[in-house]
Amino acid sequence: MDFYDFQLTSESSSEKNDIFFDDIPVDSLLYKDEATCRPTPADIAMQWAEGYPLSESARKALVAILVNKISIAFNLNRLKEAESILKKELEKAKSYTAEYIKLLIALVRLYEKMDPDEAKKYFSQVKKLIPRHENLLDERTRSNWRLLAVRGNFEVNPHLLRSKALDMLEKKQYAEAEKIYRQMIELDFELPGTLCHLARVQLLSGQEKEAEKSVRKAWDRRSKASKYVVPRIIFFKILFLMIRNQDCSLWISKLRKELQNPDSFLEWHIHPLLESFKSRLSPENHQVLVTLAESLQNKDPKSLRGFMFS
Repeated sequence: MDFYDFQLTSESSSEKNDIFFDDIPVDSLLYKDEATCRPTPADIAMQWAEGYPLSESARKALVAILVNKISIAFNLNRLKEAESILKKELEKAKSYTAEYIKLLIALVRLYEKMDPDEAKKYFSQVKKLIPRHENLLDERTRSNWRLLAVRGNFEVNPHLLRSKALDMLEKKQYAEAEKIYRQMIELDFELPGTLCHLARVQLLSGQEKEAEKSVRKAWDRRSKASKYVVPRIIFFKILFLMIRNQDCSLWISKLRKELQNPDSFLEWHIHPLLESFKSRLSPENHQVLVTLAESLQNKDPKSLRGFMFS
């Protein structure tokens, strides 16, 4: 089955703009013919979302879906994989100028709210190719290019940056995550929370003094913090004191007070950090921090009342 067996759908047609996750037959939205045994775009998108291996023909169909509906990668939070797939197809399409340009435009659209520098790089490549090859493009691709050419400023989306940084953090790519958090700080995006994220990365990468500076900056800006962020800042304060075997009862009291607010709780993936510091903490203090971390997520401040500190 060839790449060109797939119908590239038009975003200007509203009925072709969505991937349907129901029993409606949607083969005709993707394929030039209407063979009944082929998987629908919904099937392919769901298999991809759930991590199932795709056949070669389904993988080629996925490329066509991404080219036409790049936002599906954002909705499914599969940005890095979508990037990898499109880049591999780009290498294969070098001899097919029209498909090469379509893939370049898809990469611009993937990066434009996430990594402006990368978006600009691919945008420049398209800009060089368009004057000589625009007649090879279908109307949909021309339309996408016109929209990109009008926008062309590629303003970063800090929410997507935060997701990308978390992905780097979970993969233990700490230097890359730190770079993104510093970019978010330059954008003045939710500074207290971003400084807490930065402190966690710095601790995991052995930058303890820098992490403590980040926490101090977050505490100084606590009046501008979301309700769930202030307990996290206090948690870091307690962690630093426990590492040094210093009294942290005052900060425990502050944390108890903060957790009286029902908006102070949110899921927090902090246990890997606590495990990394386990050898530097007494068993009792490590268990206290584990319990505190759970309390920050579980809306159960009563669990703090059992801890007494001199």
